[in-house]
Amino acid sequence: MGTPVTRKEKINRLKRSPANNYIAEIFFEELQFILGEDLQDQVMVICHGMNTRTQSKDILSASVRYVSTLNSYKEIVTLHLARNSIYHQLPELLFHPLVISTPGMSNREIVEAIRANKSKEKELVAFFSPFDTAFFKEHVKINSRYLNFFTDSASRENLNSIIETLLNVPLSISAHQKYKLFLFLCNAEKYKENLPEIERIFLIVLNLRIQLKLIPHVMTASIYHPIGEGILGETLGLNGEVECEEDDLEAMIEFEQTQSVDDYHYLTNTVATVSTILEFFILSFRKIHVKYRIVGEIDCILGEKRLGYDMNL
Repeated sequence: MGTPVTRKEKINRLKRSPANNYIAEIFFEELQFILGEDLQDQVMVICHGMNTRTQSKDILSASVRYVSTLNSYKEIVTLHLARNSIYHQLPELLFHPLVISTPGMSNREIVEAIRANKSKEKELVAFFSPFDTAFFKEHVKINSRYLNFFTDSASRENLNSIIETLLNVPLSISAHQKYKLFLFLCNAEKYKENLPEIERIFLIVLNLRIQLKLIPHVMTASIYHPIGEGILGETLGLNGEVECEEDDLEAMIEFEQTQSVDDYHYLTNTVATVSTILEFFILSFRKIHVKYRIVGEIDCILGEKRLGYDMNL
């Protein structure tokens, strides 16, 4: 916390800036950012009511107030707002008489009655100020969820839950990896069937090097009826392999020798994850074949290399 003078100077500077035209919640966020402090427990809101002169401006003023405590004093940032307090929204009959003046009152007595009524109004506004402040703090929290949606920890948890619901597929990857995948899926049409870009997505999201290529789709099982049961040209033809017009997709995962390639669960989980993610970007009629290979040294130098440790055959 800086000195009181420094804090006052920063508040006055902010009041003279364009931020003074923001709504109070945004102004308060800016104030916290400039002071570098959390002011949730050091703020007081005083609502002066709305009128035609101030309806276009939310912040009337901001100041520092000192409140005495048991052994010292506490510094409070006070925001004066052109908003209706709880007091202003309750029926006036609860607090004030319908008619201030009575027959036979002199002008001086009427003025004194008006002043007393105004003084009582200030006392009631001060009485409801803690309640107005509590509501204001809740509004600040709600606005903070929008302003800090990608940085606030609580908002980030909500974002992760939204991503889980939208993806709606089992993926054994971290929440941050799902977040990066979600950002790419927001532009899924841009990456649809774009194999070089999809390879880049896997490198960014999962840190995996993958080579994608289209391979012919071949049906080895006979699709024709036996002789005597089929119609020539429709259900009767030559036997053998049949190559379809549309191709399948082959994904080759390249593992470095330093990765956990000895963990069978890791390998099968990675293959399943790659296959699931590819389904977002590849047309549904293509069959996806996921394979993997381990990139390492295959040479054998006697006395220097050890089979299975730093050398693969």
